[in-house]
Amino acid sequence: MSSSTHSRPSYEHCPDPGSDLVAAYRAAIDCDDAAVSLAAVHYRGGKTEFELGRHYGASSDPLDRVTGADVLAQLGWGEATFQSESVEILISLLKDADERVISAAAVGLGHRKDPAAIRHVLALVDHPNPDIQLGVVHALSRHDIPAAIAGLIHLARDLHEDVRNWAAFGLGSMTEVDTPELSDALAGLLDDPNAEIRGEAMTGLARRQDARTLASIVRELAGEFHGSWCLEAAELLADVRLVPLLRKARERLHEEDILRFAADFDRAELACSKARVSGQ
Repeated sequence: MSSSTHSRPSYEHCPDPGSDLVAAYRAAIDCDDAAVSLAAVHYRGGKTEFELGRHYGASSDPLDRVTGADVLAQLGWGEATFQSESVEILISLLKDADERVISAAAVGLGHRKDPAAIRHVLALVDHPNPDIQLGVVHALSRHDIPAAIAGLIHLARDLHEDVRNWAAFGLGSMTEVDTPELSDALAGLLDDPNAEIRGEAMTGLARRQDARTLASIVRELAGEFHGSWCLEAAELLADVRLVPLLRKARERLHEEDILRFAADFDRAELACSKARVSGQ
């Protein structure tokens, strides 16, 4: 969860200096404590906080540079303070000698969502480190620029499961672009051995009303239940032929899953019941 999801008032009265908060975050990297947050630093997003990020980003210590990238990633949250200055530093860190720094910089550019970074991160799409590739996926997602979409399509074919998964999410749910190339990339994931990847592909295609989605939803509903992706896809596709399959799939669930996914089944069945057969 990014710090932008926190309520702003909770940080208005934080008494700790930014330097202490950043130092605590840097120390937490050493002990792998993900609970320590930069949220108050990002919330403030001022000159002091930017200078802290710049200072850490210029350190000879690679974990300091990771810290600097993480500081610069979300200054100002939605207001994106020090945007161009931060993006320039993050782009420079993409050429760092340490792969942890490169990964952090790519993720930071994803938060910054600056089109100027796209050509720089595209140079890393075939990097052998999957953490860096995941950072690249983050940096390319939420851009409708053809080069960014092409990069995600390329990464959706990656051998690493997490990279494919996030690329599928980026293509399916993080852009409104609807091209044959994008849809074909998602369709190529409908038979992926990973259920979550299949689910991201299904929902992305259903969102675009692609007819290839129907057979995949039918197969998922008839097989082992892996989660609500097929239900979301059914709701989006809204095909009346799915109604009996949705009912049978619900009947096969364990009681705890029936309760957990009841609302998802209800929405999917309602949408399909109101619909005509797809393509008619």
